[in-house]
Amino acid sequence: MNFQAHEDLHQFQSAIDHLAARYRQAWRATGSRFEHAPQLEAQLQEGGFFSALTEATLGPVAAAFMVQTLAQLPVCAEVAASALLGPLACPEDPGAIAVIDGPLQRPARFLPTARTVLHMTPHSVSVASLQSDQVEVIDSLFAYPMGRLRTDATLQWHALAPDTATRLSGLWQVAVAAELVGCLQAALQSVLDHVKQRQQFGRPIGSFQAVQHRLAQASCAIEAAHWLTLKAADSGRAIDAATALGYAQQESGRISYDLHQFMGAMGLTLEHPLHRWTYRIKLLSSELGGGSRQLQQAATLAWPQARAA
Repeated sequence: MNFQAHEDLHQFQSAIDHLAARYRQAWRATGSRFEHAPQLEAQLQEGGFFSALTEATLGPVAAAFMVQTLAQLPVCAEVAASALLGPLACPEDPGAIAVIDGPLQRPARFLPTARTVLHMTPHSVSVASLQSDQVEVIDSLFAYPMGRLRTDATLQWHALAPDTATRLSGLWQVAVAAELVGCLQAALQSVLDHVKQRQQFGRPIGSFQAVQHRLAQASCAIEAAHWLTLKAADSGRAIDAATALGYAQQESGRISYDLHQFMGAMGLTLEHPLHRWTYRIKLLSSELGGGSRQLQQAATLAWPQARAA
């Protein structure tokens, strides 16, 4: 992919980088496994950042950039759905958005804080407004606010047009891939900082060749996932979206394992944010059926005659 950011995209990304830097610098370890930042969501909404998808000079690539950058923060915010689904699914001030993929009773991230919920199935997308008393909060290790719809909740669902639903399905694959890549990038960087400082046998552990090789493999895989995601955002093709998400999901387990090996027990303590990213990675890697389903979809799209046979 031969990619060169034009001036509007460069300025957009600079603004997102500046906003992210403020939250990164202000972060301090807390006594919780995750930290939700609704103030960041409000700033993005008020600043018009969530309209990037429908801007002629920005579009899905800018939205994916934003999701990826903000996923690198140790705090979490609902960005992916608002950036890549909201402008098409519910453009009239939807507030924070939660996405339920599959059965309605399935737990979903950001559901306890959302004002709008999207229900996605393989063939349809429906949207409804949401009240806090319609959601049951779930205690979870996934480093997101998690919840499920109450069994007695009565929502007014509005089914979206089939062509809109098809496009939203592809955009959601891109959104999840971008968020997953951002978490992987941040997790890797935190471990790189650690291995430069942590010493064994009188030298930094990052100087050992075996450690360098595995971190280099992780870096290459994450970089590949990054560019596959941007290609999918730019092309809008279903096969590119499935490939990007499938590859990122497939690689995430091995990368997370290696990162925790090099960080040691420190990576699961409240004093270090590594676990925040890897718990998110664990959930994101299972979204939409996981990597095997995504790569099967990509294969079916590439060789439809094989399925027919």
